[in-house]
Amino acid sequence: MIAIRPYRDTDAGALAEVFERAVRGIGPRDYSPAQIDAWIGREPREARFRAKMADGRRCWVATDDAGRVIAFVDLEADGHIDFLFADPDVAGQGVAARLVDRLEATAREAGMTRLYVEASEAARRFFLKRGYTVQGRRDFEIGGVAIHNYAMERTL
Repeated sequence: MIAIRPYRDTDAGALAEVFERAVRGIGPRDYSPAQIDAWIGREPREARFRAKMADGRRCWVATDDAGRVIAFVDLEADGHIDFLFADPDVAGQGVAARLVDRLEATAREAGMTRLYVEASEAARRFFLKRGYTVQGRRDFEIGGVAIHNYAMERTL
């Protein structure tokens, strides 16, 4: 059974592991090996996850029967979703949807009227199904490697 709970400081290492497994396991469907390596190198590891999650944002994790973190999502005070990652072993099984359901309910309760995200190709497909709209493609470089994502938003 999947459980959803608030982030704990002791989860930072697990978030870093889920992030890397997700990017390496799901990312190659849409991004080149060089883009994957650049993405992995750019994003936070355990210490950076710990620091980011201590900045006042909300974060929820999904855990499996053994209590292992298998997915996570965060929500910043202005409605920005910075992270949504699921272990490839549970991708497509509704875990991310349950996390975003929790996030959206919390945002509504807080009086937020808009959520926004910079979504990868895979995340773009997920968010489109949830009623988010693409505002534009964002092309940029990480360490000299061209990569892209999509600015997306949803009115609550």
